[in-house]
Amino acid sequence: MPSYPMVPSEPCADKQPLHIVISEQLKQKIEAGHYEPGQRLPSEFDLGELFGVSRTTIRKAISNLIQQGLVSSQQGKGSFVSGHHKISISISNPMTHFDVALQEQGYVGQIQSLNFYRIQASSEVARTLSVSPAAIVYQQEKIIYADHIPIALEIDYFPESIGAGLTDSLQQGFTYSTLKANGIYLNAGKVNLGCIPATYDLTKHLTIPLGMPLLVLDFVAYADNSLPAVCGKVLSRSDWICYTSEITDLNSGDLRHTGL
Repeated sequence: MPSYPMVPSEPCADKQPLHIVISEQLKQKIEAGHYEPGQRLPSEFDLGELFGVSRTTIRKAISNLIQQGLVSSQQGKGSFVSGHHKISISISNPMTHFDVALQEQGYVGQIQSLNFYRIQASSEVARTLSVSPAAIVYQQEKIIYADHIPIALEIDYFPESIGAGLTDSLQQGFTYSTLKANGIYLNAGKVNLGCIPATYDLTKHLTIPLGMPLLVLDFVAYADNSLPAVCGKVLSRSDWICYTSEITDLNSGDLRHTGL
């Protein structure tokens, strides 16, 4: 096993917490190639023995590495050095097809529909979809996979006319591509980007640690009749996905945003 510098048994007032010190030492080992992409890190017990600290401290150190995208956790198997590059999704172009972006970056994209049902629209969903208050809409939850790894949970809301007509298709394919394949062409959209910690339910769907930062993309997409066709949010693993925007022509009075 690799050797590590000794760490202090207790953090000093002017020094970083132990789990930060340990995660930085592990990060240096990873970046130096002592652990190769896909390689399993020593167990929490073994790392605790090596560093002379508790498993709780090691768990915090591993969590830091996961949040930086350097390590991924697989339930029941351990922690592994990440062997993937982050998937870039453009927020400059709200009409970016998730499956197309995955394919262009060398990943096989798939979805797993968790549920698809009729509900009474909340006031926020009704306002976003431009339907009457308490109207019936369709809600869908699905997991997005890249090479069989769950990378995001998508929650969609469709007007009743779209949800009822495309019930089977939407449960089998990516949202934007499915709408396009069925003659619903999207020509405008709005997005907002935020961040939340992973809840217990999200840890089960995405196989991530509790509290891990998730990127939240709220969106609404409009059809060529200028009516909203879908709204919702995508909760993405921060160790797998990043959202990008390129700003050009800074000397112009009208800044233009381009995609990837």
